[in-house]
Amino acid sequence: MDGENRIILNVGGIRYETYKATLKKIPATRLSRLTEALANYDPLLNEYFFDRHPGVFAQVLNYYR
Repeated sequence: MDGENRIILNVGGIRYETYKATLKKIPATRLSRLTEALANYDPLLNEYFFDRHPGVFAQVLNYYR
């Protein structure tokens, strides 16, 4: 997988880096549709922002992996 397939998620100030393919593993979820809608995307930082608890999100991301 190359750099174009990587995605940065800023969750509550903690940055997580993963692959778009990882987020698409579970269809019909907000994370699987994230890159299509560009919602919460900051082009200056090249990341998506979610105001959520970062510790909880770490577990969600591990589930996707």
